[in-house]
Amino acid sequence: MTCERTADIVLVLDQSTSIVTESFDNWYVQVLDFAKRIAGAFPINRNLTQIGLMKFSTDVDIVFHLNTYGDRQSVLNAIENADINGGDTNIAAALRTAREAMFTVQNGSRPGVPKILILLTDGTANIEESNTLLEADLTKAANIKLYTVGVTDEVDEVQLRVMASSPDYFFFASDFEQLNSVLEQVVEYSCKEAATQPWMTTTTTTTPTTRGM
Repeated sequence: MTCERTADIVLVLDQSTSIVTESFDNWYVQVLDFAKRIAGAFPINRNLTQIGLMKFSTDVDIVFHLNTYGDRQSVLNAIENADINGGDTNIAAALRTAREAMFTVQNGSRPGVPKILILLTDGTANIEESNTLLEADLTKAANIKLYTVGVTDEVDEVQLRVMASSPDYFFFASDFEQLNSVLEQVVEYSCKEAATQPWMTTTTTTTPTTRGM
């Protein structure tokens, strides 16, 4: 599915150690392919859709901002080159960083453009656990549509569903190979929140005054 609409989309990927316990393909093939296919479904352009990417585990790692790349291929290449660092799971810090550092005008977020955050995790928050729902509420209060994608039975489905902007904005895959099974739904629902028109800057023009001689 493709979505010819306009949005500022930040992909937030869990890079905790548990993802690659069984296979590094879980990250380098399944997770990154999932991210690339979401990005590839939108028209990447300064006036259309912009994509930002961050990873989280114990700490948060911003890979690139919304205004870093202005074309699809550059975005896809940058996603493909994203490494995994491992660690624990701090969802609260991920949401806070996305809201305070990525959805900002200086880093590319555009006034009047729908803001969409898609968070993927394979586990339950084990750092700042008590702040997880608070940060989700603050994110939604900032007019950011929050989608959550849980992978494996290790996730807290109830929490991820509550975190999402709507119960329908939570998606579940039983394992990493099943991520593609929810991909079309993620694109479809996020497309509904995107704008139908390109983003245009508004400038004020002043008509010069002609003085008589």
